[in-house]
Formats: sequence, structure tokens, C-alpha cells
Amino acid sequence: MESTLYLVRHGRPELPDNEMRFLGWTDLPLSSEGRKQAEATKDALSECALDLIVHSGLKRAAETADILREGRGTPFEEISAFRELAFGEWELRSMKELAENEPELFAERGRDFARFRPPGGENFLDLHERVWPAFLDLLDREKGNILLVAHAGVIKTIIFTLLGISWQKLFSLRQDYCGVHVLSRWEEHLSVKQLNWTPRLGG
Repeated sequence: MESTLYLVRHGRPELPDNEMRFLGWTDLPLSSEGRKQAEATKDALSECALDLIVHSGLKRAAETADILREGRGTPFEEISAFRELAFGEWELRSMKELAENEPELFAERGRDFARFRPPGGENFLDLHERVWPAFLDLLDREKGNILLVAHAGVIKTIIFTLLGISWQKLFSLRQDYCGVHVLSRWEEHLSVKQLNWTPRLGG
């Protein structure tokens, strides 16, 4: 039996500016722009049959999932293992500010994305240790069409593991707010059908 998995990043959260920031477990709600992105995605996926909608529990993911579920009677589930990477003392700090004020640590991160941990935070190997088993467990117990609303690091963990991509290629996969990745499942086999589709771009 063939089924479809939709991996959706949450909409844009309520950030103070347009700087690229390390946002992990800080529990920000969606911004007005993020709600519009989720509404557009809801409309685009309106004809897709869903048997389960899952989210990470963080506000930005839960609110996105709530919007995507509007008008459906689809079961809803929170799985905290799908929370974003924890950035510890780097939470909400901008990449620009860290590159200027902590250049050695910032450079160390760039040399080894997989193993570098911000002070008090996680690295991508830690993230893999909680995300991948939770993802396999979800697939094992749910055979229908699943929509997972999660975070950039979580979604990249799933895609990179599935395709065998190195973490040093971290920025080789674009992940927009409300970008949708589509996986096809046939029995125990997964294949990638589409990456980072956003309804506002068409196609």
C-alpha cells in the first residue's frame, strides 16, 4: 500500500527583525506573516487526504498545524522529539553578531556542523539521536498519509539521513518557512518526490 508523508516547516515566527537567528527551543508564536504562510499551505494541501497530523509541541509548529488542520477531522498528535535543535546560550542570537563577537567558535561550527555544540546546546548528532528513532516509530505505527509540522533542523535530519547527505552540506537543502517536502512510502521503502515546495511560488 502506497502512502504519502508531508514534512512541513512551521510558518515564520514572531522574530524581532529579519536577521538570521539561532532559534531552537525558545517558544515563539507565529507572526502575522507566518499565519498567512500557513493559510496558503492549508489551501494548497486541501485536496490531500491525511490520516494523521503531527507537530513538535513548540508554539510555531503547533499553531501552523492548527491552521493546516482547519476544516478536517484528522487526528492530531504532539511528539516532542521533533523539537528543533537546542542552541543553548546561542538562542535568538544572530549569526552576524556571533560571527563578529565569537569568531573562533563560529568558525569551529562551520568546520564541523555535525559535532559542534553551542554552549549548553545540542549538535546535529544529538538531534539525529532523538529525531530518527521517533520518525521510524511513527512510520511503524501509522501506515496512512502523515503530515509532520516541524523545524528546519528536524526536517533536514530526516532528508539527510534518508539520502545519505553529509552535515557539511547543511546549506545545500533550502528550507523556507512552510516549505513542503513530499515523501512517498511503499511498504518499507521511502523515496523523495518533492523538496521545499511553497504554494506562493506555484508549481
